[in-house]
Amino acid sequence: MEEMVAATEHTLADGVVVDCMNPGETDIIYKEIFDDKVYARHGIKISDGDTVIDIGANIGLFALFAKQKGARAKVYCFEPAPETFRILEKNVKRFELDEVKLFNAGIAEKRGEATLYFMPKFTVSSTFEPDDSIEQLQRNEEFTVNALATSSNWLIATAFRLLPQFLQKRIARRVMNAYAERVSVSCPLLSVSDVIEEQGLGQVDLLKVDAEGIEDGILAGIADEHWPRIQQVTVEVHRGKEQLEKVESLLRGHGFEIVTEASPASPAEPMVYARRA
Repeated sequence: MEEMVAATEHTLADGVVVDCMNPGETDIIYKEIFDDKVYARHGIKISDGDTVIDIGANIGLFALFAKQKGARAKVYCFEPAPETFRILEKNVKRFELDEVKLFNAGIAEKRGEATLYFMPKFTVSSTFEPDDSIEQLQRNEEFTVNALATSSNWLIATAFRLLPQFLQKRIARRVMNAYAERVSVSCPLLSVSDVIEEQGLGQVDLLKVDAEGIEDGILAGIADEHWPRIQQVTVEVHRGKEQLEKVESLLRGHGFEIVTEASPASPAEPMVYARRA
């Protein structure tokens, strides 16, 4: 695949330098993972020696977070977009992250191949199942308004918060349009059960799922015999109430106690935290 966006070095809020494609996007991801701790709330923990499956690894900031929490944790990172995967490799090398295995593949309900709709200007919104419904556009608008209002650029955030709501939404829609480019990329797919079997995982201490709309399918594709090996699950739900109910039902049905709350980054996209009862 021809390189579409050049990698650039970017300094995070804590002074750490990473490789990335879009610095603004990277600041949003950093805030979610390190400040808001969206994948490690409500008793979700990562300890030394834990096994972590990172679905939707992007450029590797969650892997970095996981290794800070458990230096000897084994992290299996899955990122389907070749362009993003290239940056993920750079960051794992930059930070010399031991026992982090990288897979340029997506995770889905079953093994196969699918078209990824890659968004080079805002890679975290790349998806196998685009949703251009009014409801999803409203969720995206809410996310964008929140991102601008909480921007790491103090001047932008302050000025934006002073605007009336109708102007905030108008600006958010223009930003969304500017970042809306999609590029079709064919990607291999695995299921979580494929990973457990092929990597010989006797236990998965944390399954982190952020897959832009196919979260329920990913969970549905886990074989019954593999669920007892999974101890904790964190899921970001992107497709509204119906998908949330499916995710919650699946997790409860496999013996988890769950807590659901609005994501700090996007209240319309809830986070589900699941631990063994």
